[in-house]
Amino acid sequence: LATITLNQRVDINNVYREGITKISAKDMKFAKELGYKIKLIALAQLTQDNKADVRVHPMLVPVKDCLASINGVTNSVVLEGFPVGRVMFAGPGAGEFPTASSVLGDILAISRSLGTKELLPFMKCNHTVNAQQLDIDETINSYYISITASNTPGVIGSIGEICGRHSISLASVLQKGIDEENTAEIVVITEKCIEKDINNAVEELKNNSSIVRINNLIRVME
Repeated sequence: LATITLNQRVDINNVYREGITKISAKDMKFAKELGYKIKLIALAQLTQDNKADVRVHPMLVPVKDCLASINGVTNSVVLEGFPVGRVMFAGPGAGEFPTASSVLGDILAISRSLGTKELLPFMKCNHTVNAQQLDIDETINSYYISITASNTPGVIGSIGEICGRHSISLASVLQKGIDEENTAEIVVITEKCIEKDINNAVEELKNNSSIVRINNLIRVME
Protein backbone atom coordinates (compact mmCIF):
# COMPACT_ATOMS: atom_id res chain seq x y z
CA LEU A 1 0.00 0.00 0.00
CA ALA A 2 2.84 2.39 0.84
CA THR A 3 4.56 1.64 -2.48
CA ILE A 4 1.35 2.26 -4.44
CA THR A 5 0.43 5.38 -2.48
CA LEU A 6 3.85 7.04 -2.58
CA ASN A 7 4.67 5.81 -6.11
CA GLN A 8 8.07 4.60 -4.85
CA ARG A 9 9.25 1.11 -3.98
CA VAL A 10 9.26 0.74 -0.18
CA ASP A 11 11.58 -1.85 1.42
CA ILE A 12 9.60 -3.65 4.13
CA ASN A 13 12.84 -4.39 5.99
CA ASN A 14 13.27 -0.66 6.59
CA VAL A 15 9.76 -0.13 7.98
CA TYR A 16 9.75 0.60 11.72
CA ARG A 17 7.32 -1.73 13.52
CA GLU A 18 6.06 -1.57 17.09
CA GLY A 19 3.19 -3.58 18.58
CA ILE A 20 0.67 -2.95 21.36
CA THR A 21 2.22 -5.04 24.14
CA LYS A 22 3.37 -1.95 26.05
CA ILE A 23 -0.09 -0.35 26.08
CA SER A 24 -1.70 -0.53 29.53
CA ALA A 25 -5.23 0.01 30.82
CA LYS A 26 -3.95 3.21 32.45
CA ASP A 27 -2.71 4.49 29.09
CA MET A 28 -6.17 3.94 27.60
CA LYS A 29 -7.80 5.66 30.58
CA PHE A 30 -5.49 8.68 30.47
CA ALA A 31 -5.85 8.93 26.68
CA LYS A 32 -9.63 9.04 27.06
CA GLU A 33 -9.39 11.82 29.67
CA LEU A 34 -7.24 13.82 27.26
CA GLY A 35 -9.65 13.32 24.35
CA TYR A 36 -7.93 10.48 22.50
CA LYS A 37 -8.21 6.78 21.70
CA ILE A 38 -5.20 4.52 21.21
CA LYS A 39 -5.10 2.77 17.82
CA LEU A 40 -2.49 0.69 15.98
CA ILE A 41 -1.64 2.79 12.93
CA ALA A 42 0.25 1.97 9.74
CA LEU A 43 1.43 5.31 8.37
CA ALA A 44 2.86 6.14 4.94
CA GLN A 45 3.58 9.71 3.89
CA LEU A 46 6.14 11.78 2.01
CA THR A 47 8.15 14.44 3.80
CA GLN A 48 8.78 17.87 2.30
CA ASP A 49 12.14 16.64 1.00
CA ASN A 50 10.48 13.61 -0.66
CA LYS A 51 11.57 10.98 1.88
CA ALA A 52 9.20 8.09 2.62
CA ASP A 53 8.00 8.10 6.22
CA VAL A 54 6.61 4.57 6.58
CA ARG A 55 6.00 2.96 10.00
CA VAL A 56 3.62 0.89 12.10
CA HIS A 57 3.02 1.67 15.78
CA PRO A 58 0.33 2.66 18.30
CA MET A 59 -0.84 6.28 18.26
CA LEU A 60 -3.17 8.47 20.28
CA VAL A 61 -5.93 9.43 17.83
CA PRO A 62 -8.26 12.36 18.60
CA VAL A 63 -11.76 11.07 19.42
CA LYS A 64 -13.20 13.36 16.72
CA ASP A 65 -11.06 11.70 14.04
CA CYS A 66 -12.80 9.12 11.83
CA LEU A 67 -10.19 6.49 12.80
CA ALA A 68 -11.25 6.70 16.45
CA SER A 69 -14.59 5.09 15.54
CA ILE A 70 -12.93 1.96 14.09
CA ASN A 71 -13.41 -0.88 16.59
CA GLY A 72 -13.65 -4.66 16.84
CA VAL A 73 -12.91 -6.60 13.65
CA THR A 74 -13.16 -3.50 11.44
CA ASN A 75 -10.09 -2.23 9.59
CA SER A 76 -9.78 1.11 7.86
CA VAL A 77 -7.67 2.82 5.21
CA VAL A 78 -7.56 6.62 5.15
CA LEU A 79 -6.22 8.42 2.08
CA GLU A 80 -5.39 12.09 1.96
CA GLY A 81 -4.43 13.99 -1.15
CA PHE A 82 -5.25 16.76 -3.59
CA PRO A 83 -7.87 17.34 -4.87
CA VAL A 84 -9.67 14.35 -3.34
CA GLY A 85 -9.16 15.57 0.24
CA ARG A 86 -9.46 12.99 3.02
CA VAL A 87 -11.41 9.78 2.37
CA MET A 88 -11.80 6.57 4.37
CA PHE A 89 -12.53 2.98 3.40
CA ALA A 90 -13.63 0.67 6.22
CA GLY A 91 -14.82 -2.90 6.53
CA PRO A 92 -14.32 -6.23 8.34
CA GLY A 93 -10.66 -7.17 8.53
CA ALA A 94 -10.74 -10.02 11.04
CA GLY A 95 -13.07 -12.80 12.10
CA GLU A 96 -13.75 -16.13 10.43
CA PHE A 97 -15.46 -14.97 7.23
CA PRO A 98 -13.24 -11.96 6.36
CA THR A 99 -10.13 -14.04 7.07
CA ALA A 100 -11.45 -16.94 4.96
CA SER A 101 -12.18 -14.49 2.14
CA SER A 102 -8.59 -13.16 2.23
CA VAL A 103 -7.08 -16.65 2.31
CA LEU A 104 -9.22 -17.82 -0.61
CA GLY A 105 -8.32 -14.68 -2.54
CA ASP A 106 -4.62 -15.42 -2.12
CA ILE A 107 -5.10 -19.07 -3.13
CA LEU A 108 -6.93 -18.03 -6.30
CA ALA A 109 -4.27 -15.41 -7.11
CA ILE A 110 -1.53 -18.02 -6.69
CA SER A 111 -3.35 -20.58 -8.82
CA ARG A 112 -3.72 -18.03 -11.64
CA SER A 113 -0.01 -17.21 -11.47
CA LEU A 114 1.45 -20.73 -11.36
CA GLY A 115 4.49 -20.98 -13.61
CA THR A 116 5.39 -17.31 -13.24
CA LYS A 117 7.85 -15.62 -10.87
CA GLU A 118 5.26 -13.20 -9.48
CA LEU A 119 2.58 -15.00 -7.49
CA LEU A 120 0.62 -12.38 -5.59
CA PRO A 121 -0.69 -9.07 -6.97
CA PHE A 122 1.46 -6.93 -4.66
CA MET A 123 4.57 -8.68 -6.04
CA LYS A 124 3.76 -7.31 -9.51
CA CYS A 125 4.64 -3.74 -8.57
CA ASN A 126 6.62 -2.18 -11.41
CA HIS A 127 7.86 0.93 -9.59
CA THR A 128 11.49 1.54 -10.49
CA VAL A 129 12.30 4.29 -7.98
CA ASN A 130 13.47 3.02 -4.59
CA ALA A 131 12.11 5.13 -1.76
CA GLN A 132 14.58 6.97 0.44
CA GLN A 133 13.05 5.87 3.72
CA LEU A 134 13.14 8.08 6.78
CA ASP A 135 14.69 6.65 9.94
CA ILE A 136 12.30 6.58 12.91
CA ASP A 137 14.68 8.84 14.90
CA GLU A 138 14.19 11.57 12.27
CA THR A 139 10.39 11.50 12.27
CA ILE A 140 8.40 14.41 13.68
CA ASN A 141 5.52 13.73 16.07
CA SER A 142 3.74 14.89 19.16
CA TYR A 143 4.15 12.51 22.11
CA TYR A 144 2.29 11.16 25.13
CA ILE A 145 4.62 10.49 28.07
CA SER A 146 3.34 8.65 31.15
CA ILE A 147 5.51 9.29 34.22
CA THR A 148 5.45 8.10 37.82
CA ALA A 149 7.15 10.77 39.94
CA SER A 150 7.80 11.47 43.60
CA ASN A 151 5.34 13.83 45.26
CA THR A 152 7.85 16.63 45.70
CA PRO A 153 7.57 20.37 44.94
CA GLY A 154 8.74 21.42 41.51
CA VAL A 155 8.63 18.01 39.84
CA ILE A 156 6.41 19.22 36.98
CA GLY A 157 8.71 22.19 36.54
CA SER A 158 11.67 19.81 36.30
CA ILE A 159 9.89 17.82 33.58
CA GLY A 160 9.24 21.01 31.62
CA GLU A 161 12.82 22.20 32.09
CA ILE A 162 14.28 18.90 30.86
CA CYS A 163 12.01 18.88 27.83
CA GLY A 164 12.90 22.50 27.11
CA ARG A 165 16.61 21.66 27.05
CA HIS A 166 15.85 19.27 24.19
CA SER A 167 13.75 21.79 22.19
CA ILE A 168 10.45 20.20 23.28
CA SER A 169 7.42 22.27 24.26
CA LEU A 170 4.60 20.87 26.40
CA ALA A 171 1.03 21.11 25.09
CA SER A 172 -0.74 19.75 28.18
CA VAL A 173 -0.01 18.17 31.58
CA LEU A 174 -2.33 15.87 33.55
CA GLN A 175 -1.52 14.96 37.16
CA LYS A 176 -3.44 12.28 39.04
CA GLY A 177 -3.80 11.75 42.79
CA ILE A 178 -1.09 10.72 45.24
CA ASP A 179 -0.83 6.99 45.99
CA GLU A 180 0.28 5.16 49.14
CA GLU A 181 3.92 5.34 48.08
CA ASN A 182 3.70 9.14 47.90
CA THR A 183 4.06 9.12 44.13
CA ALA A 184 1.91 10.76 41.46
CA GLU A 185 0.99 9.78 37.92
CA ILE A 186 1.87 12.58 35.50
CA VAL A 187 0.88 12.50 31.84
CA VAL A 188 2.41 14.94 29.37
CA ILE A 189 1.41 15.68 25.78
CA THR A 190 4.16 17.44 23.85
CA GLU A 191 4.01 19.64 20.82
CA LYS A 192 5.63 18.35 17.63
CA CYS A 193 9.32 17.54 17.89
CA ILE A 194 11.97 15.24 16.41
CA GLU A 195 11.93 11.68 17.76
CA LYS A 196 15.63 11.65 18.64
CA ASP A 197 15.05 14.73 20.82
CA ILE A 198 12.19 13.10 22.75
CA ASN A 199 14.31 9.99 23.28
CA ASN A 200 17.14 12.10 24.67
CA ALA A 201 14.70 13.90 26.97
CA VAL A 202 13.27 10.60 28.21
CA GLU A 203 16.77 9.34 29.02
CA GLU A 204 17.44 12.48 31.06
CA LEU A 205 14.09 12.12 32.82
CA LYS A 206 15.00 8.56 33.80
CA ASN A 207 18.12 9.88 35.54
CA ASN A 208 16.26 12.59 37.45
CA SER A 209 15.97 11.87 41.19
CA SER A 210 12.30 12.96 41.26
CA ILE A 211 11.27 10.52 38.52
CA VAL A 212 10.44 7.01 39.73
CA ARG A 213 9.92 5.59 36.23
CA ILE A 214 8.81 6.36 32.68
CA ASN A 215 5.77 4.17 32.11
CA ASN A 216 5.25 4.72 28.41
CA LEU A 217 6.00 6.88 25.38
CA ILE A 218 3.37 6.89 22.61
CA ARG A 219 3.21 9.00 19.49
CA VAL A 220 0.19 11.27 18.99
CA MET A 221 -1.69 11.82 15.74
CA GLU A 222 -2.50 15.46 15.04
